[in-house]
Parts: sequence; C-alpha cells; structure tokens
Amino acid sequence: MTSFAYSPPPLLDDPYADDYTAPFWEATRAEQLTAPRCTKCGTFRMPPHRFCPKCQAQEIEWVPLPGTGQLYSFIVVRQALRPDMLEHIPYIPAVIDADGAPGMRFISNVVDCEPDQVAVGMPVRVVWDHLSETMVFPRWTSA
Repeated sequence: MTSFAYSPPPLLDDPYADDYTAPFWEATRAEQLTAPRCTKCGTFRMPPHRFCPKCQAQEIEWVPLPGTGQLYSFIVVRQALRPDMLEHIPYIPAVIDADGAPGMRFISNVVDCEPDQVAVGMPVRVVWDHLSETMVFPRWTSA
C-alpha cells in the first residue's frame, strides 16, 4: 500500500469573502479557528448568515475555538470527477464537530491519514493549509 499524501485541489487560492465571512478568513490567516455565535441566544452558526436560525437576531460575535473536535461523518473519494483532480485522489471530505462550538459543524477534509484509518468519532485537530497569501484553509488530521 502506498502512503497517502495530501495535496490541495486546483483553483482554491482566494476566500472570496463577503461581509459575513471575512472575519473567519482573517482569523485563518493568523492560524486561528473561529466560529460565529449569536449575541442574543448563544447559538453558533456556520456558515455565518444574516439571521440566527434559533432566535432570528442578526448580531454575531466571533469566538476563538481550540482547534480540536471529533469526526462526525466522512467519505473517501477514490474517483476523480474532473481531470484536474486525478492527482489529488484519494481525498477525504468530512464533517467535524468542533470543540467549543456546540451544535455547529465544519465541512473540510481529513488529511495526513490513511483512508482506512479514518473513523467516525475519531479525535481530530486543525492543521493549516496555506493556499495563497490571502487564503489559509483549515483542514483536519488525527489528534
């Protein structure tokens, strides 16, 4: 079996941030994981959007997170859907329950792990993928 080495997908080098997502991407450039929390009811919401799904308030605060969590769900992609993705398979899209943000999940990739060693419930920690000067992307690996 060959060793699994992650390389980022093509064309992912700018966060294209808007007013709601800019604080998240600014924090990632400093390698800090953050999440938006409603200032009225405390509900975390990711991705950030105009209204809280619980109380409909608009105000949010950005809360620093420890960068750890548990793997909630994942798949292993072994077939390239586009020719420019061929050299990036297999890859592992995943849903992460992040510590410090109850009820909120991140969607990202598990990296630096053999696909057959990845399991639901596995403790994970964030690692930073510096894709460009303006984009640092949180990925996850075994903790």
